[in-house]
Amino acid sequence: MASSSGATRIWRLAHPDRRRVRLARWNSELWERLERDAGRPLRLHRGLLWRGGAAAEVAAALAAEDVPHECLDAAGQLARFPELVWEPDRPVVWQPEAGAVLAAEALSASGRLLAQAGGTLLEGREVRSVHQLPAGGVRVVTDDGSLDADVVVVAAGPWAQSLLSEVGIDVQLTPVLEQVTYMRGGEMPWQDRPCVIDVPNSGGSFGCYAMPTPGIGYKVGIDEPVRSFDPTSVDRRPDAVRERAAVDWVRAQIPAMDATPVRSEVCSWTDSPDGQFILDRVGDVVVGCGDSGQGFKFHPMLGELLADLADGTPTRPDAVEFDLTRFG
Repeated sequence: MASSSGATRIWRLAHPDRRRVRLARWNSELWERLERDAGRPLRLHRGLLWRGGAAAEVAAALAAEDVPHECLDAAGQLARFPELVWEPDRPVVWQPEAGAVLAAEALSASGRLLAQAGGTLLEGREVRSVHQLPAGGVRVVTDDGSLDADVVVVAAGPWAQSLLSEVGIDVQLTPVLEQVTYMRGGEMPWQDRPCVIDVPNSGGSFGCYAMPTPGIGYKVGIDEPVRSFDPTSVDRRPDAVRERAAVDWVRAQIPAMDATPVRSEVCSWTDSPDGQFILDRVGDVVVGCGDSGQGFKFHPMLGELLADLADGTPTRPDAVEFDLTRFG
């Protein structure tokens, strides 16, 4: 019912600001460590085409951080992704260090590594409340008793705001439901094609994003909520109109692809007020929320930063501005 379901997520170094590029590069190094520890690849390396809005900013940020990339003309795009329609009025940036995270496998590997490190994973419990204890520490009350700890990390996605308010942490979050659609693809090896981020030149919406998904074909999402998030509802039925919009995008932009939808999935995103992560510690409660749809690709980095907050290790300079003080 949260946001970590599904087969794939995009991982990338391409971002329109230098700080996020630096963090993405560090995050990629942490993915490599996680893959070594897991003993198998957890990502596909397919590259990324960023097209349209903010392409100039993406290229400038990559250049400033000495990250290899290319600004493509029609011939360059043809070489990288021959089936993608060329639109001369929309700039394209190619960045090779990108691809799809094998999300289900990454979650499974993380669970096994947790167990190997002596951790315990408790599933099927609902956390009802979180309380700071007078003598220090935190009590987590579940529907099956309570747990006391020196420090608690609250990374509860769309349910974070209500839990944090009980310990006096007021953070305004906007949870929504978004939708992705998996396309059949056809006989061509679509799982070998790059990821695409297709942003309108006019700005505003992030537009469409797409990625190869082994065993299924190609996954397409449109960055607009399908409906608001209701914390009491388990309704995750896909929206037929949104599915049709994803199909229409593929037929217009990748006409050689079989755009027959295999299935659509609905999951939650939780937006912070400024679209940036919220990572901080208040007393003995560590806050990790407001991923704004980018939490899973930064899975190893976020784990590292939250662990630093939990054990009091000085945080990485680029992550300092993720704290709550920026909201006053």
